[in-house]
Amino acid sequence: MPQERAAAEAAIVHVLLQQWDPLDVHEAPGPHAEYDAYAHEIYDLLARGASDVQVERHLRRVEGGELHHPELATRDLGPVLRALRDIERTVI
Repeated sequence: MPQERAAAEAAIVHVLLQQWDPLDVHEAPGPHAEYDAYAHEIYDLLARGASDVQVERHLRRVEGGELHHPELATRDLGPVLRALRDIERTVI
């Protein structure tokens, strides 16, 4: 994995922890690998030119399906999407 991708995925993990975090783990001590796989998936979506709608649908699917938090479906993901687009512009 090229360093640029690794750096982008680390930045995506940071956004997921600080702004998305459906598992509410960002304040727990220690390393957090909970969202590493999702960062990889989001990087791939961004690299393929996915729209905001596609990225949001992916996050919603993860929240409700894999992480079992369908109650989060009404929260605004705009700030998360903007932060992900900022990463996309600098690295991808």
